[in-house]
Amino acid sequence: MNRETVRRAGEILAAAWLADNVVDLPSELLPSDRDAAYAIQDEMARLLAGDPANRDAGWKVGATSAGVQRAEGYDGPIPGRIFASTVFGDSASVPLTRCRDAKVEVEVAFRFKAAPHLKNGAFSQDDLAMIVTAAPAFDVTGTRYAAACRAGWDGRQNMLAGIADNGNGGAVLLGEGVSSWAGMDFMQLCVDLRINGGNSVPNLWDRSRGDPIHALAWTVNLVYERGFALAAGDVVLTGSLTEPQPVQAGDRVECTMPGLGSLYCQFSRA
Repeated sequence: MNRETVRRAGEILAAAWLADNVVDLPSELLPSDRDAAYAIQDEMARLLAGDPANRDAGWKVGATSAGVQRAEGYDGPIPGRIFASTVFGDSASVPLTRCRDAKVEVEVAFRFKAAPHLKNGAFSQDDLAMIVTAAPAFDVTGTRYAAACRAGWDGRQNMLAGIADNGNGGAVLLGEGVSSWAGMDFMQLCVDLRINGGNSVPNLWDRSRGDPIHALAWTVNLVYERGFALAAGDVVLTGSLTEPQPVQAGDRVECTMPGLGSLYCQFSRA
């Protein structure tokens, strides 16, 4: 994919982000591989970075499990940046303006107490575990692509388009972090997510659940391999522990994550 094509695709996605709108991406601008998808994501981020509100606050990753990747036709996870303007705290009212076809996912967020420094070519899970706190988080996904545009894509095209569109980013809600999480088994953690006081949403288990610690290491290593870095205070979201749930303005969402705490928000139109 040549530089001009990357530039055009990045401009279209950045403009859609700023306008809180969706677009029909021309077929010739659809990335053909991960390198092209990452390049478009980077161009989108570069164009948005003119506004300090869109500075990087961390990274997120989705489709972290083998089961989800196989079911969706993906060849790996879907990473994206977290922009500071999209981050909210517990009990916030979260606007859905940038979250078209919004779905909420419950995830473990890791916040860096210190900047990770690369030593021997790659970060191990143990390296990172020593310098992060863990917290419950909501990842509210969104899209810049019109439904008619997405309808014609296969799984691989959806994956690549999602990477280009900042990992299907929308909004992020973060709970308070705890340092005493090292003994937790996230693969067996039963999360209680409820929407409007309804029944608890099914958890993802077995091959449908990605390991948050593994996802943290994968994401951080990718960030550094691609020439970027993380700073103290940055956050990494590590993939859904529950089945993603569609949400709309007016919905109340709450979850309890044993050992990490609880999280609540209400969604609004703007």
